[in-house]
Amino acid sequence: MTQRNGALQDKVVLVSGVGPGLGREVARHAVAAGARVVLGDLDGDRLQSMLGEMETDEAGPIALEADIRSFSACQKMVSAARSAFGRLDGLVHVAALDTPIGGLLDGDLDDWSAVADVNVKGTLQLTKLAVPLLQESGGGSIVMVGSIAAAGPVEGVVQLAYGMSKAALALGAYYLARELGPLGIRVNTVAPGWKWGPTLEDGMARMASDTGLTVEALLAPVRDRISLRRFATDSDVANSISFLLSDAAEAITGQTVYVDGGICH
Repeated sequence: MTQRNGALQDKVVLVSGVGPGLGREVARHAVAAGARVVLGDLDGDRLQSMLGEMETDEAGPIALEADIRSFSACQKMVSAARSAFGRLDGLVHVAALDTPIGGLLDGDLDDWSAVADVNVKGTLQLTKLAVPLLQESGGGSIVMVGSIAAAGPVEGVVQLAYGMSKAALALGAYYLARELGPLGIRVNTVAPGWKWGPTLEDGMARMASDTGLTVEALLAPVRDRISLRRFATDSDVANSISFLLSDAAEAITGQTVYVDGGICH
């Protein structure tokens, strides 16, 4: 875990989607920076495991089993922040559905609807319910987790439904920045590229098994297209999110920050 640095001292941050990888790292970074957190995830066992490993001094974190597609579940997360901490200063949208893999001709549009329900409607639903408490607290910061898939096809992976949903969300963040700015609420997007963590590790292991190639052989061509010649990590992305949640970013809104090592499409 990163060292406590006070950048989010006494701020209350709600994180949707704290599964293994980015969501877990965002929550850990927020706590390390002094925040009190409300965690939401579909998997109750995973939430309990997360609580067991969090280092806190007092008051929290609060964990709720929640599906952002559910209006009542979103209400419960916001209400938990109000009842436990009396305020809300930050909201991070990590919860997302990244399947199905494929394009239009080999896809099922009903599956696409499920992606949109989570990545767009669910995210906006939680945002709308959180805005009154953010406003009461004097404003705050909303961070959407996007993807370089929203900027165009990623070589080797066809994710049309996911990419379109993240593109819609990124554009929505620009509109929300204008709409919510007068309320003192900032809205930004952090867009990871190829990100080394549990999801990519598992995916590469399966692909290596299917193709007979080594993981390194699969990764090398991708790494060669990254300016820094290394993959971003969950911690890299979480650091950028923590910055956007902090007062150091108080004049930044309506922006998309690419945390991808300078990847060349």
